[in-house]
Amino acid sequence: MIGVTTARHALWSTWSWQPLPDIAVVGLFYSVGLARLWRKRGGERAVGRWHATAFFAGLLAVTAALVSPIHHAGDQLLSAHMLQHLVLILGAAPLLALGRPQLPLLLALPRSWRRALHAAGARPAVRAARRLLTTPAAIWVVGVAVLWSWHLPLLYDAAVQNAGLHTLEHLSFLVTAFMFWWVVLRPAGEGLAPGRDVLYVFTAGMAGSVLGALFAFAASPIYPTYVPRALALGVSPLSDQQLAGLIMWIPAGVVYLAFASLLFVRWLRMAERDGRTEESAAPSPENDPILTGRYVR
Repeated sequence: MIGVTTARHALWSTWSWQPLPDIAVVGLFYSVGLARLWRKRGGERAVGRWHATAFFAGLLAVTAALVSPIHHAGDQLLSAHMLQHLVLILGAAPLLALGRPQLPLLLALPRSWRRALHAAGARPAVRAARRLLTTPAAIWVVGVAVLWSWHLPLLYDAAVQNAGLHTLEHLSFLVTAFMFWWVVLRPAGEGLAPGRDVLYVFTAGMAGSVLGALFAFAASPIYPTYVPRALALGVSPLSDQQLAGLIMWIPAGVVYLAFASLLFVRWLRMAERDGRTEESAAPSPENDPILTGRYVR
C-alpha cells in the first residue's frame, strides 16, 4: 500500500525537463523573426500582437503537455496519455496556428538559408508536392491516418517503450494538427468555402470520437504495456482505458462541435449579409425603365 501511495505521488510530481530547451529555441526564433518582421512596413498587419500572444500561449500548452507531470503520468496511465494528446491537438496546435509562425520563423533564419529554401521550393517537383500535401483534403486524410495509425496496438506500445518513437508520435500529432487548424482558422475568403469548413471540422471530430468510443466500449485492455503500469498504481487497466476513451470521445468531441457550430453561425451570417447586399443592389420597381415605361413609345 505504501508503494502504491508513493507511486501515485510521484505520478503527478515528476517533471520532464528534456523538451524545454527545444521549446525555448522555437520561442526565441519566433521572437527574432517577429522583431525583424515588425521593422518592415506593414509587418504588424501580417502578424499582429494578438497573433504573437496566441503563439506563445501555444508554446505554454506544448510545455504543459510535454514538460509538466502530465507527460510522466502519460507513461503510466492511458487516460493521462490521452489527456496529453488532447492538449497537443486541441490546445497547442490551434493556438500555434493562430500565431502565424511561418513568416517569423522564416525571417529568423540567415539570409543565405532563406535564399536556399526559396530556390529549393521553386523546383517544379517540390512545388507540385507542396500543392498536393497542403490541400485541405490531403491535410484531413493525413491527420486522421496519423491519429489512427499511432493508436494501433503495435505502434502505440512501441512508442510508449521507445523514447525516440514517442517523440516522433507527439511531433506528428502536433504537426498534422497544426496543419488542420491552419486550414480551419484562416480568414474568411482565404480558406475553405463556407459550409465546407463546417463539414471539415465535424468529420474530423467524428473520426476521433469513433476511436474514443472503441476504447470506452472495449471488453478488455487494448494495450498490454499499460496493464502492469496501471496495476502498480492500484488502478484497473480496463477502467483506465475506459476513462481514456471518454476523454478522447466527449471533451474532444465538444471542442470540435463548438468549432463547427461557430463556423456554421459565421456561414449563416455571411449568407444573410450577401442576401442584404443583393437586395440593396437590385433595381427598385420605381426606377425600373421597363416597368415605368420610360423607354416605351
